[in-house]
Amino acid sequence: MKHAGLTVLLAVSVSLALHALPPFPPPEIVGRVTGVVDGDTIEVLITSLPASAPEGLATGQTVEIRYIGVDAPELAEANGWDATDLNSALVAGKTVYLELDEEIWDVHGRLLAYVYLDPGGYLMVNLMLVATEIVTARYDPGTDRYQAVFRYFDAVPAPTLPPEEACVPWNEAQAHVGEVSCVEGEVAGVGTSRQGHVFINLGNPYPNENRFTIFIPARCVGRFEAQFGPRFWRSLVGKVVSAFGEITLYQGVPEIELCDPSRLVIREE
Repeated sequence: MKHAGLTVLLAVSVSLALHALPPFPPPEIVGRVTGVVDGDTIEVLITSLPASAPEGLATGQTVEIRYIGVDAPELAEANGWDATDLNSALVAGKTVYLELDEEIWDVHGRLLAYVYLDPGGYLMVNLMLVATEIVTARYDPGTDRYQAVFRYFDAVPAPTLPPEEACVPWNEAQAHVGEVSCVEGEVAGVGTSRQGHVFINLGNPYPNENRFTIFIPARCVGRFEAQFGPRFWRSLVGKVVSAFGEITLYQGVPEIELCDPSRLVIREE
């Protein structure tokens, strides 16, 4: 579900970039996502505010934000966790840009906002979620700015995708070197280098050459920790994981290098 959903969101983001939203000024409030509550609510640390910021907002404050126009299933409902996973894949740990409407707060004290992934105000997370099959549009009184756009994206069917191919078992990965594929297996060992790189070995631990390695460069480790938690690799031994990317050979051992957390799936028993 996650890989398919992310492909849909990628298609929607391209559509948004090509078809600009109505000519409102770019979002002026900047923050960093510190938590994903569910499919339509996040927690954001405010890092920058304009002089015209509404009362009740301050730099350094963490606020709970409800996406305007988005109605995701609750966690206890069908697709609730899928919607939350998609939301997390889009925004977890990222810098986001917030645009407000006439109504600022909801009845629960949450900030109502349009949330963007870019400072120009083209890649709106709210619309990406509404364009999927598991999230619908809703109308929040006092938030009319993009109502027609939400109605359009809610009515247009989500892109249809070909069935996902099964993952390649870790011990067959060498036969697929040069291909972009999914590789799956049980984690036999993990390690880090002096430079901060992370190595997740499937099938057999290092230095056994009969293994498959998921390589996370040091520059990307923070993204994975934002998604899975600090030093998440330490708890992976014995768990089944899958990685999606180009299979390459390094010193005779097949591996996939990952920099995007959405391409790593940890199978929870």
